[in-house]
Amino acid sequence: MAFIGIIAESKNEMQIKRILECNLNRVNKEHTVIIINDKSIDNIRNIRFETILVMNLEEITEGKEIIHEIFKNTKYLIINIDMNYEGLEIINNMKLNVITFGFNQKATITASSIEENLLLCLQRKIIDVKQNILEPQEISATIRNKKLLSSPHNLMGIASILLVYGKKEIIF
Repeated sequence: MAFIGIIAESKNEMQIKRILECNLNRVNKEHTVIIINDKSIDNIRNIRFETILVMNLEEITEGKEIIHEIFKNTKYLIINIDMNYEGLEIINNMKLNVITFGFNQKATITASSIEENLLLCLQRKIIDVKQNILEPQEISATIRNKKLLSSPHNLMGIASILLVYGKKEIIF
């Protein structure tokens, strides 16, 4: 069982969780998505997350030292690079795969187009959980629910996780 954590604004966390669960658990139930916030931090401190999606680290105000410990045991850390993170130096010297996303030119995954669908640009290779190498390329994501276009960072973050878990077809 792989545990995937989400650190996001409270207004977005359930939507992100639902979309991830829908996409990752279509065939089997090998992933559990857990929301990480100030309310849950004490209860999840001993969970070993395989992947954590950080949409907004500033949502954690009470448990910064616990987050450091959780990050230390995480294999993939997927971060919204467009956010201003104080204290992000905590990930320095940690043995984890950091994948960034956002509109920043230096992001690992960025959006080339957000119109009717989402066109993602993978700017550097990533190695997924099955050790497959995903080379730089453009990836098209189908958006059935057009309301989601108002949250392009959420879409890029979710797509980043789906790519790490080997999903070739991304549908929102």
